[in-house]
Amino acid sequence: MDAVALIGIAVGSFILALPGALMPGPMFSATVAGSHRGGFWFGPKVVVGHAAAEAAMVALILAALALAGLKSLMESPWVLVGITAVGAPTMIWMGVGLLRQSRRPADTADEEGTLRFGGVSTGLITSVFNPYWYFWWVTQGPLLVAGAAELGWAGVGAFFVGHISTDLSWYSLTALGVSSGRRLLTGKVYKALLVGCAVILFIAAALFLALALEKALDA
Repeated sequence: MDAVALIGIAVGSFILALPGALMPGPMFSATVAGSHRGGFWFGPKVVVGHAAAEAAMVALILAALALAGLKSLMESPWVLVGITAVGAPTMIWMGVGLLRQSRRPADTADEEGTLRFGGVSTGLITSVFNPYWYFWWVTQGPLLVAGAAELGWAGVGAFFVGHISTDLSWYSLTALGVSSGRRLLTGKVYKALLVGCAVILFIAAALFLALALEKALDA
């Protein structure tokens, strides 16, 4: 097993998941509010619930790939073109959203109106009831999971660890900032993170489009 390839999958998964993690949404708001009540550990617990939902989605994608035949599916250039036709515009849309968010103050959700559940339940519920979450997995997830699956279960594991590590890092930092009363989520650092993630999305979209075009021309 190529350890360098596995590390590359994990690092790439971490980087590509960062824009989605930083995008303000229900889970972020609930983590901010819950950390006021439950302290730092509320954040990591949210990620545990979120990871359970993510694992189920990865399993569904792997099952679909197995039924379709992973090798024949990934060798078809038109599959990549089709996924990219949806995924690349989605990445660009997300990047534009991050740039817009960088011009506004960071989300500072209040406790009122947030879910009154424990951290694990909050992570699970705010994932499965978030339409954006499904949108990401339908448009970007299949390509990333399929690529990782070419290295077998180790590749899938590397992808999942890298992906979840992004959420664990960000939401732990969020919970730490809220529970300690520090203003870690505002100011120039936060805005720079958003802009940096937007750039990552734009580059990823361009690379996917270039790869899809190359496959289509060779077909």
